[in-house]
Formats: sequence, C-alpha cells, structure tokens
Amino acid sequence: MISRNILFFISSLNIGGAELHVLDLCRYLDGHGIRASVCILGQGGELAGRFEATGVTVYELGIGSLRDLVRPSIRKRIRGILSSARPDILHAHMFHAEIAAAVASVMSGVPLVVTRHSAGLEFNGPRRVLAALAGRRTRRVIAVSDEAAQEAARIGAAKDSIVVIPNGVDTSRFRPMEPALRYSEKARLVSENFPAGAGSECVLIGSLSGLKPVKDFPTLLKAFSGLLSSGGHDARLIVAGEGQSREELEGLVSSLGIGRSVSFPGHTDRPEEYLPLFDIFVLPSRSEGVPLALLEAMSCGVACVASRVGGMPGVLGDCGITFEPGDLKGLTEIMVRLAADTPARADIGRRARVRVMEFYSLELWGSRTNEVYEQLAGLRGKR
Repeated sequence: MISRNILFFISSLNIGGAELHVLDLCRYLDGHGIRASVCILGQGGELAGRFEATGVTVYELGIGSLRDLVRPSIRKRIRGILSSARPDILHAHMFHAEIAAAVASVMSGVPLVVTRHSAGLEFNGPRRVLAALAGRRTRRVIAVSDEAAQEAARIGAAKDSIVVIPNGVDTSRFRPMEPALRYSEKARLVSENFPAGAGSECVLIGSLSGLKPVKDFPTLLKAFSGLLSSGGHDARLIVAGEGQSREELEGLVSSLGIGRSVSFPGHTDRPEEYLPLFDIFVLPSRSEGVPLALLEAMSCGVACVASRVGGMPGVLGDCGITFEPGDLKGLTEIMVRLAADTPARADIGRRARVRVMEFYSLELWGSRTNEVYEQLAGLRGKR
C-alpha cells in the first residue's frame, strides 16, 4: 500500500457522532500505515487528547465564523497547516468544515472528499447554495446512508462522485459480556442509577445519544411510561448523554410520575461498559444517518428498536425492530412485547451481532473508505 497523508477538517473535537467517526477512521488509518492529521475550525474539544494519543496532529484554525475565511491571517494560517500536514487528500465532515476544506483545496489543489452524516438537517436554506459552490471542489461524497446520498445529489453532487459507505464499529471493543459478569455488572449499574431499589432481574432499557430535539426522547419517555402502566413489568430506563434537552426531559419525567424508574447519568466515555448491560436499546430519532450508538448496541448483542428513518432500517434489516418516527402507540407496543419475551430479545441480539460482524465491521468500513482515497490518488497521479 502506498503511504499517504490525510488531512481531516471538522468543526470541533467535542463529543459527537461525526467526531467519533473521524477518531475511529484515524485509528484505522494509523493501523494501516497511513498518516492522519486533523484541522478543527475552533479550538480544543473533549476528544483532542484521544486524537493525540493515536498519534494524530491536531491543528486549530481558530475561526468563529465562516466569514473569517476571507481574512488574510486565516488564509496564511491555512497555508501553514497545509505546509505542515502535506496532505494528499483533504477529507471534510459537517457543513462548516466542508466550506473551510473547499477553501484549502482551492489554495492547494489537493483533492477533497466529504462525508455526509445525515439528511435533512445540515444543508437547508442558504447552506444549500454554499454547499453547492463548495461542491465544485469536491471529488467524492461519502454518504453514510441512501438518504444522505440522495440529498447530496439534490444539492448538486455528480451521481458518479457519490458512494454510500455506512459507518463501522469496533466489534472487539463492543461485544456481548459473559453471562455471569453481565449479571453482576447489570446489578451494579442498576443500583448506581436507581438507589430506590431494583434488582438485576429488571428489564433494563437504554439509549445513548446527545439529548437534543431531533432524537425525540419525549416519545421514548412516554412509551416507557406506557410500559410501566401496562402492569407486570419491573423495568428501568437509562438515557446516557448530555445536551440542550436535558431540563425538558427531566421535567417530562416528573410530570409522567416515572422519576423512580428513569435515570439520566450524563455522558459516558466508555459506552462499551453500558451497552452490553441493556436488555433493550431504543433510538427514537426523527432524523438520522447511520448512528454509531445503534451499531455499537447491535455489536454488543442487544435487542435494538429504532425509528424508521435514515439508514437505521437498512442497518437493522431483520435483526431488529423499527417503528414510524413519533409513533407512540407503536413504540409502546414493541416495548411491552419485548419486555415480556426474554428468548425473543436474546434471539434478536444474537442475530444483530452476526449482522454487524458481517457488514459493519471497522475493518470493512475503513477499507472501503481507503479505496476512495486510493482512487483519488490514482486519478491525481494520472493528471
């Protein structure tokens, strides 16, 4: 394999799906002799140390707005980063980073790849115009789902430049837990989150995501309330993550009277210690691409339930259960049925694990992404 340098552009290194996606890709590239560096538009971020621990150089552009890209000092800074990183490929993630990377591509002549992580969220209104202009510098668009690919085509990307590559997951890190250990660890997790009392025999339902409106956690909370009201189910719900909707969600929990059975433990740096302990994983989003949390839960052998949006139905296939976004009645019925059927949960979880290992492993995802780099490098060499 020819050694080359990849320079990623991303808005920040705060914790989020796109940022973790880039971190996993940097780890894959490092393991295959390819040098990666990252340029963030702002400064710092909770994940910066993890990137640096992987051997990734992190550059800070230090801009607060895309308008700053016209400033001579910022242009000089971009030239300095390009001179230091010496990239063969630029790879941008998220709208603002796409614009900055397009500027860097114009300045350097280095080919640009962009990854679209969702559909219907980032590229609305005036952003569509800017994205179309930046798209003139884009040689390849990697879409994590068919919906993201269709949106890219509508905005103006050439269809032969778009490739669909769903996210991948580290199946050795995210894996089922040995039964005896799982039993004791689940008991510990339940006791930590529900001091009022619940045993390891309870049905533990979980979700892991940023707490923001698009994730539609109110529907999950109402469905969980319906599960408790249906009678006969000793169930608990853990929603791990942080975000702007936390206060609203806590208020809804209080109004529903389910505070003793719901916990918001906040963000976790080690989701692989949470996910195998869930009996059911639920992601009720109104819009998605291919969320890492869903793949991670499947890889841990958990029975997964997700709304029928973005790439989630395709990822689950027949190894999970889907419902229409916002369908409170449908989600409640699914949760009641699964809570009562331990063998069904185990069967769904086993099949989900196999599906992830076959189609969504980190190695497969990384190799397909690297094929895009190889193609662009070959085209550049010919030119």
